[in-house]
Amino acid sequence: MASESAERLDRASTQWLKDWIGLVEDYQQIKANHQKLKLMLDDYAKHPAKIGKILKNVKNSRARVSGTSFADSDEHLGQLDKMEKELLDIRATLPKPNSLVLQIILGDLNVQMRNEKEKFAYKEKYEIFKLRVTIITCFLAVSCWLFPSRTLDAVLHFLFVWYYCTVTIREHVLRANGSRIKGWWLIHHYISTVISGLLLVWPDVHLGVIYRPTFIYFSIYMGMTQFIQTYYQRSSLIKRETLMGARGREISTDGVRGKTLSDLRFLIPFLFGAYIFQFYNAYMLLSLWYSAGASFHALWCGALFAVVGAGNSTTTLMVLWAKYKQKKD
Repeated sequence: MASESAERLDRASTQWLKDWIGLVEDYQQIKANHQKLKLMLDDYAKHPAKIGKILKNVKNSRARVSGTSFADSDEHLGQLDKMEKELLDIRATLPKPNSLVLQIILGDLNVQMRNEKEKFAYKEKYEIFKLRVTIITCFLAVSCWLFPSRTLDAVLHFLFVWYYCTVTIREHVLRANGSRIKGWWLIHHYISTVISGLLLVWPDVHLGVIYRPTFIYFSIYMGMTQFIQTYYQRSSLIKRETLMGARGREISTDGVRGKTLSDLRFLIPFLFGAYIFQFYNAYMLLSLWYSAGASFHALWCGALFAVVGAGNSTTTLMVLWAKYKQKKD
């Protein structure tokens, strides 16, 4: 019995020693990897400055090559143009410092994400958030149409205020992580927040009733358009994930590309229908202010609707032109 106990004790001691050696090795490996990661993060933080320095050197090199007449100058200029384009693309995808809005709301909280997987996951949640709120606003707008009520109207306007504030913060986070959201869409959401807030506190009950059906129809139409737009943007996001996953694999992405382009062609009429509706809102609100003596709320909402309609139309046309040129090239 004593020998068996001693033997079991020896086996237990041997197993513990193996576990201890494995634990020490894992500990040392984690420490080494952590040091490497710190060095990589430090180097990554210096990346934008390094890219800026290289871009400056590219510009100087182009100026020197342009002033010479050696045989390979055209080839070198082409290489420099390619380098500059690729460097600008790389810099556009790098995380950016917190914007002033994020600094005011979140302080110095670091919103940078560690890898592309986290960025895609956040973008996906952003699109799902927009889709869910769109469905809720459509349902609420239809309820306002079927059951006229000042309370329901106030809830709808408040929902729009909350939505535009929230989505703007999320877009600032996306931009801080390299997303190429155009600045106009952020301005558009700021303006939409102000419009929703003014409509929420509009004191002219009688004149507000005159404009109310137009705004309800506009909200329903915008909800439908937003639903289609969110579907297109999610398709584009899936396309990007597919393209990135295809690196190093033999798969075709032509079908994915064609699908999103087809979705965009389907979306365009709805978008410009929404922009025309925004101009009509501006016309109606300004008419109420000018001819019916509505309060300044109608004046400011009308003017802001006109700005939003013009900005949306111009930005969308610029995006379509850029896509057309990219497809042509």
